[in-house]
Amino acid sequence: MVKTIISATLIAIIYSFFDRSACFACIGAVFGMGNRFDGGLKAGGNRFIGTLIGGLVSLPFYLLYHEYSTIIPQWIYLSVGLLLLMYICQLTRAYGGVQPGAVVFFVVIYTVADPTHFSYVFARILDTGIGVAFSLLISWFFPSPTDEMERKEQALENEGRRLLLEERDLAAMHEYRSHLQSELERLAEIDPESLLKYQAYLRSELDKLEPVISQLEYTPKDTAQLPPVLDAEPETE
Repeated sequence: MVKTIISATLIAIIYSFFDRSACFACIGAVFGMGNRFDGGLKAGGNRFIGTLIGGLVSLPFYLLYHEYSTIIPQWIYLSVGLLLLMYICQLTRAYGGVQPGAVVFFVVIYTVADPTHFSYVFARILDTGIGVAFSLLISWFFPSPTDEMERKEQALENEGRRLLLEERDLAAMHEYRSHLQSELERLAEIDPESLLKYQAYLRSELDKLEPVISQLEYTPKDTAQLPPVLDAEPETE
């Protein structure tokens, strides 16, 4: 909440120096600031892509709607334009962009005056992009507790793999093993089908650690006698 307010307020202050409305930039800032960085990236990205697609689709259909309505009924242009917008969002997998794209499409068609519809569309795309990008930058440099914890866990996993492959630090391996076991215990409680592959990956990491730890604990520290490192880690989602 605090970061969202800060982002929108800073954008409003910056835009005031240019005597420009910060409306759509502030809207983009709200969409771009999720409770997690990934959430903000998805919501803000969908907002920007939807605005981009909706704005671009509205340009030709604005002319058709207002200039050629005597040939073909206006509602047909609206239906075809909306269909095209939704189809492009499907092709680009920007499923969450349908709603913001449709908003831009209908606002341009119904409310924007003819001489200004081009400048309105491009200004709205630009402002939305600025707002989303501004919030994502704030979210990246000031991560939420959840993002910060995930970054630490990722750093621990990376360091654990490095020590396993390079330095064979026993204490670090124990710490890494504890982390992997705690992850398995956490996933065991949830155990959705989508996490089975990740569970298999954690078990494979434990399988790599166990023989090396055992040999380090019960044999002299002679790296020449250590078993070879197993294959690289499997791909995970």
